[in-house]
Amino acid sequence: MSACRYDMSRYLVDQLERHPKVEILTHTEVRQVHGADALRSLTVEDNSTGRPRELKAHALFVFIGTRPYTGWLQDTIALDSQGFVLTGADAEPATDKKTWLPLGRGPLLLETTLPGVFAAGDVRSGSVKRVTSAAGEGATAVRLVHEHRARGDTPEDPGTPQTRGRSNAGADVQRARRSA
Repeated sequence: MSACRYDMSRYLVDQLERHPKVEILTHTEVRQVHGADALRSLTVEDNSTGRPRELKAHALFVFIGTRPYTGWLQDTIALDSQGFVLTGADAEPATDKKTWLPLGRGPLLLETTLPGVFAAGDVRSGSVKRVTSAAGEGATAVRLVHEHRARGDTPEDPGTPQTRGRSNAGADVQRARRSA
């Protein structure tokens, strides 16, 4: 269970450790799921020994950890050393001052280093990594998008100096932002 201690909420770890019908399998990959109309069993493989085994099961929870999959963003917005998206005051030191100077402001609370692009939830550096927090941040991000648009901070042309030379992901983000 020690592998889960650093990635899961303490209350959840405690509940799982005490539950008589829960078995935590670390270093284990599900290879097959069996059952025609409902889950009946699983074939799992211990990825440290390569040993497969079949387990009777009526439920399955897969905890995939907290690694962000943001590599595709690295040429577009600033990420921290672990790949989480920098926002607000944390993003400001990494901003392109020429991009932000005409706006007369730095990134808003959940805004990334690219004006008008916001991040919320687990992908954001410094977030609490809890569902309810992510939902609240998402609602706040929507509010900030409206504020950003009301200010007229959105570039009119994806080929402006603010976006020229960025990866295609940056252009896609710009297009998605304007169509929102």
